[in-house]
Amino acid sequence: MAITHIITHGLFYGIIATGYLFLIMITFSPRIWGYQDYPEVVKNKVPAQTKKEKIIAGIIGLPWFVFVAGFPVYSTLTLKSKLGGEISFLTALLNVLVMFFLATLGDLVLLDWLLISKITPKFAIISGSIKEDYQDFSHHFRGHAKAAILMIILGLIIAGVISWL
Repeated sequence: MAITHIITHGLFYGIIATGYLFLIMITFSPRIWGYQDYPEVVKNKVPAQTKKEKIIAGIIGLPWFVFVAGFPVYSTLTLKSKLGGEISFLTALLNVLVMFFLATLGDLVLLDWLLISKITPKFAIISGSIKEDYQDFSHHFRGHAKAAILMIILGLIIAGVISWL
């Protein structure tokens, strides 16, 4: 039962987190959703984000952030309930880390590598830069590697609190 829960909730989480980012990508300007995540070569060629663009980025990012932060807690509490009100630290941690891994995989592989670095559609290019400016995938990889440390720490905290309560 726990494995089925972990896999289904992990897939759901990864699809929703990645899907929301993709919808933002095709709906809004890359100056809003991509500016902060793009490599320095792009940022050096285009003007900095305006205050309005930063505000819009914060507004459209808020639902994603609430889901990304809240669903692992909800899922782990649900799993604990399914297991009769008790959950081991390792089971709780596995649940959270699988979710984080699948969301990262979707973002890193599908969006950052395949879409931005390899395909680089026009909607992903900030005016003033060129397609070749987006080909270096290492920038995205380094960003996700740094974020992995934070995800592991958050996973340890969530698993610890939920398994202890």
